[in-house]
Amino acid sequence: MNLPDDIDARVRALAEERGQSVSAVLVDLAARGLEQLSRPIEIRYSEVSGTPCMDLGRRVTSEEVAELIEED
Repeated sequence: MNLPDDIDARVRALAEERGQSVSAVLVDLAARGLEQLSRPIEIRYSEVSGTPCMDLGRRVTSEEVAELIEED
């Protein structure tokens, strides 16, 4: 399998961190990604602010939000 250099480096670093083979890490990442495809996006509203929210599988940082706003 040929991966882009940046992805290859991230997978190898993750494998080293976990003490797993690159193949095992790729299988885990593929399984997680495929699982997310089967779940519909659910929009809910924050109990604190009332703003719409959705689960992306991880927390989105303020810096990431600022970057996205700048791109618009």
